[in-house]
This record gives sequence, structure tokens and C-alpha cells, in this order.
Amino acid sequence: MITTSPKFQGRAAAVLSNGAGPSVLPEPESSNVAMSSLLTETEVSKVLRISLATLRKWRVDKRGPRFIKIGPLVRYQLEDLREWLSSLPTGGIAPPAQHGATRA
Repeated sequence: MITTSPKFQGRAAAVLSNGAGPSVLPEPESSNVAMSSLLTETEVSKVLRISLATLRKWRVDKRGPRFIKIGPLVRYQLEDLREWLSSLPTGGIAPPAQHGATRA
């Protein structure tokens, strides 16, 4: 069984929204904003609810969110992840047309 630290659980426990509630993406926690906004690939895969293998495949295929390398480490910047998520297409915007309905 994999356990996560309380710090990560607190950072990734909320649900993504457009300002109408808590965010899936963690907010920087300390005064060192640059370092606290770096997420590991494990954290990103859990937030996105995808496997680590899928995230790694996206990286190899040059898909998915932007990442940075710090030596052998892969990190994701919080703002890059938010930007990538907001750029994804959405569906269900318009209700389907009803058969037999007339337009005015």
C-alpha cells in the first residue's frame, strides 16, 4: 500500500473548479513560492488521476503539461499545469437539439 505524506494529501485533496470552490492544484504553502509550486511527477499523476506510466508516456510523446528537468528529476510548475488544464477542450456546452422542435 502506498501512503502519501499529510503535506501532499492536503495539497492535492481538493477538486478542480473555476473559482467556485477548492482547487485540485495545490497553492504554494511557504514563503518560497518558486520551490513550493514545483510538483513531482507522482503528485501530478495523482492530481490528474492517471497512472505514472501515462504521464511519462505523454512526456516522451511531447504531450501533456510542460515539465522541467532538475538534473535527473522531473518537476512540473504549478502554473504550467494550470495553464495546460485550462487549454484542454471541454464538451457539453450546448444542449442537443430536440427532434421535431421548431425554431422561432
